Order: sequence, then structure tokens, then C-alpha cells
Amino acid sequence: MTFAEILSKYINRDIEVYGANQFFVEGILRSVGTESFVVEVTNGSYVTPTELITVFFANVEGIRVLAVA
Repeated sequence: MTFAEILSKYINRDIEVYGANQFFVEGILRSVGTESFVVEVTNGSYVTPTELITVFFANVEGIRVLAVA
């Protein structure tokens, strides 16, 4: 099973993405491809607008799936 296949099980869940010693982004996982995935991110000060950010697996050190409230 590939990392993309594992990650795809968490589509529509809140995740945090980490790079080398830094926090990248927090948002809702929207899709997963073979080399990247898309996270929907909201502006920290406003509810809208949201943005879709593409993150490449090569830039990721770790992903944390946040608990459902």
C-alpha cells in the first residue's frame, strides 16, 4: 500500500502538514494524487474565502490527522 493510498482514506478530514522542522498548513484534505495532495485552507481571521493548496509529497515530513470533535 502506498502513502497516497493510505492518505486517501482521510479525505474530508482535518489534517496538519509538516515539513522539515516547520509547520506547513492545516486544513481539510480534499484530494490525493500520486505525487501530491490538495488541502482546503481557510484564512485564520475570516471564515471565507478558502483556498486550495497543492502539497507535494517530496516536501512533507509528516501529516497528522486531527481528531473528530
